[in-house]
Amino acid sequence: MSVRTNAESLRQIPLFADCEPAHLQVMAFASERAEFAAGQDLFKAGGKGSAAYLLLAGDADVWVSKGEERVQVALAGPGAFLGELAMIAGLPYSVTVTAKTPVTATRISRETFMRVVEEFPEFGNRVMGVLSRKLAGSINDFDRIRHLFENAASFPRG
Repeated sequence: MSVRTNAESLRQIPLFADCEPAHLQVMAFASERAEFAAGQDLFKAGGKGSAAYLLLAGDADVWVSKGEERVQVALAGPGAFLGELAMIAGLPYSVTVTAKTPVTATRISRETFMRVVEEFPEFGNRVMGVLSRKLAGSINDFDRIRHLFENAASFPRG
């Protein structure tokens, strides 16, 4: 895949939709192609958020452990961008992602992402703006759910 094609794939991700094509091309140029066999982990919950992965081909299970049980929370396919919040914030991954079929992905390291942010502050501002809006939406969703639970608790049981 060409750098231009990879950059256009990145543009399809909401996190990067408003970014300049040149900035995405720099990131695409510096990213790496990664291949995973079926059953191979792209990353594991608790591991250092050192990279994010844009799935180009194949499917991957996204799951968490509940004791000895493995609980699937999503099935990711081509176009999915996985691990981005852990990568950007340098936090541990919150889920494990395992290739269900052979997977081809673009791997964007934290170092690559941060280098683009440092060289192009407007890129960083746009990405952080998207993350801020996403976080605000999540907080509003949690507030609505909290309100529902509080109201449900006030109903008499019987």
